[in-house]
Amino acid sequence: MNDWYQYPQKIKNWNSNIDYVMFVDENGNGSRINNIFKKLNNNIMISNDEKYFTVTGCIFEKNNYSIVRNNIRKLKEKYWQNGFYNDTKHNDSRYVCLHSREIRRHDGPFNDSIINYDSFISDLSEILAKVNCKIISISINLEEYIKTGNLENVYEKAFDLLLDRYIYATKNNKKGIIMLESRGKSEDKTLLSHIYDIIHNKGRAKISTKELEEKIIGVYFNPKWYGGHSSTFVGLEIVDLFSYPIHQYVKYKKSNLSFETIKEKIVGYPNFNNKGIKIFPKEKDG
Repeated sequence: MNDWYQYPQKIKNWNSNIDYVMFVDENGNGSRINNIFKKLNNNIMISNDEKYFTVTGCIFEKNNYSIVRNNIRKLKEKYWQNGFYNDTKHNDSRYVCLHSREIRRHDGPFNDSIINYDSFISDLSEILAKVNCKIISISINLEEYIKTGNLENVYEKAFDLLLDRYIYATKNNKKGIIMLESRGKSEDKTLLSHIYDIIHNKGRAKISTKELEEKIIGVYFNPKWYGGHSSTFVGLEIVDLFSYPIHQYVKYKKSNLSFETIKEKIVGYPNFNNKGIKIFPKEKDG
C-alpha cells in the first residue's frame, strides 16, 4: 500500500494496521459552475437544485465496517437469490448494488415486479439506522463560490475541507485510508495528484503535513462493483445512500425521513452545522 500515490489504484483488502476507512461520494455536479457563471453574467436566477455540490465521507472503524457489510449481504440475499439479479439491460447476472438513484426510481433490481419494495425499504432503513460510523459532509454553494472570487477546482476545494474534518473526527495515533468511487482515469489522476500534494507537501491551514501523513496512509479509487459484477464495496454503497439525503437537506434546509434516519451519525450532532455538515462559502443564517 506504500505506492498508492503513483497512480489511481483499487484496493480490495487493507492491512491489519488500518484503524479507519473513509468512503467518499458526491452529489451535484461541480462542472455546473461554468453554467452558473454564465447565468450570473446574464442575471438569470439560479435554483437550489443546481447551486450545490456535495462531497460526503463515511468514516468506519474496521470492526464496525465488518458488521454492516454482513448485514447488507444478508439483506441482499433475502430479496434476491444469493444477492444476484438478472440485469436485462446488460444481459448478465449481477450482484445487487444499492444505488440511491435506482432505489428512489424503483429501477433495475428495485422494480416492484422483482421485490416487495415497501418491505425492502423498511428493512434497509432499519439497517442504515444501526450503521455505526461518523458522517462528515462538505457542500459548495457554487453561486457564492463564484461571487467571492474563488478560482480553485470545486471538487478539490470540497475534498480539502473534507480532509480537515476527517482529521478532526479521528483519534490521534490511528491510521486510516480513504476510498473514493472512481470517476474516470483523467479525473482520478488529477485528484490523486492534488491529494498527495496536500498530504505530503502543503498541508492545511491548521493541520501539518506530519499529522496528515501519520493519519492517512493511502488513497484509493474503486468502482462500486468488483470481480466483474460478482461483489460490491459496501462502504461505497453506504456513503451513496447517506450523501443524497444530506445533499437534499443542504439544498432545501429541510429534513426528510432519510435524513432523520442518519442525522445522529453526523459529527457534532445535534449541532452539526459547520461541523459535520459544512457549507462553503459560509451562508448567512436565514
